[in-house]
Amino acid sequence: MKFELVKETRPNGTILYSVEKDGRYVSHTATEDLSQAKEFFSLLTTKVNNTETIKETIQTIELDEN
Repeated sequence: MKFELVKETRPNGTILYSVEKDGRYVSHTATEDLSQAKEFFSLLTTKVNNTETIKETIQTIELDEN
């Protein structure tokens, strides 16, 4: 199971944060407020079984080639 806190910057400069689970958007987690997005992320990830290894991606960027 993989959770990601995603930052999306639109061409008009609008920034939107959301949480993805296994590469799929988690409903009702999209927000322009980073602290709120971090709360959503924390709530979702604290439910993870504590006996599993936790792997975190420190930094990544994905760019459209268009």
